[in-house]
Parts: sequence; structure tokens; C-alpha cells
Amino acid sequence: MTTKDIKKKSLEAPPKDGVVAKDQGSLKLDRDEIVKNLNGTTLMVYFVLLNKKQIGVRELQRHLDLSSPSVAKYHLEKLDNLHLVQNRNGIYHLYRKADLPILTSWILIGKLLLPRSVFAAVFFTFIFIGYLIFIYSNWNKDSIFVIIFGLSILIYAWLDVILQIKHKPI
Repeated sequence: MTTKDIKKKSLEAPPKDGVVAKDQGSLKLDRDEIVKNLNGTTLMVYFVLLNKKQIGVRELQRHLDLSSPSVAKYHLEKLDNLHLVQNRNGIYHLYRKADLPILTSWILIGKLLLPRSVFAAVFFTFIFIGYLIFIYSNWNKDSIFVIIFGLSILIYAWLDVILQIKHKPI
């Protein structure tokens, strides 16, 4: 295989499942390396790339309000060294998704990182308020049971959101 073939092969997209052809031992090391290095601002940069699929250094700096383009480039290069992004003519493209459980429970909306459970909490809150406003008519033991049940679900949902935000990865 020539160097031209090697370069061409390295620019090809990874398989759909995101697993690069390696043996199991190096995959474990690769995952451990990603877990160790994917935190703080680098994790936030990775979340941005998950949403946008590609981004330039200055665009990333403006999007996350980083102090300088060199800080943005540092974090993008860190992701490039982990083989999660690929630099193509100064534009960084998402190369593969990291298989990390922490990434599945958070969503980035603009600059705001939210736990996914916040949507369930908001949904149940609106359903409960809707019940109280439109359906609830008089006090009886059935409606008291529904109110107690609804409040317990709301308390559980919002406590889960609060605990997740308290243990935020960034």
C-alpha cells in the first residue's frame, strides 16, 4: 500500500457504528483515553460539534465565548488527537461519535447544557397544571388521589433534574 492509499483510507468516513477497525484491547485504551480527556471545555466543544457536524476555529470561539481563537484551536486539536474530529482545510468535521454514557443524558441548546430529563419534567408539569385548570372541578377522594400522585411525579422529576444539574460534567 502506498502513502497515497494510506492517506485516502484515513480520510474515509468511519463505519456507521463509529467503531474503527482495531482490536479490542486498543479500543478499550482508546475509550479510556477519551474518557480521561473529554471533560470541561473540550466536552463542550465536542457537544457543539455533535450538533453542528462541522465548525471553524473562529466560529467556535464566538459560539462558546472563548477568550481567543488559539483556545478554540487547542480544544479542537485535542479532539483531533482523540480521533473524534478531523481537520479538513481549517474546518473541523465530526469524524466519529464517542461511546460514552454521559453524552446520552445531556443535550446542548445554544450555549445551555441541559439534562434530557428536563423535558419530561416540563411535560408532566404542564399536564398537571392543565389538569388543575381545565379538568379539576370539585374535591373528592379520587381527585385528591390524582393530585397527590401528580405532585409525587413532579417532585421526583424535578429532583432528578436538579441532581443531574448539580453533577453536571462541565
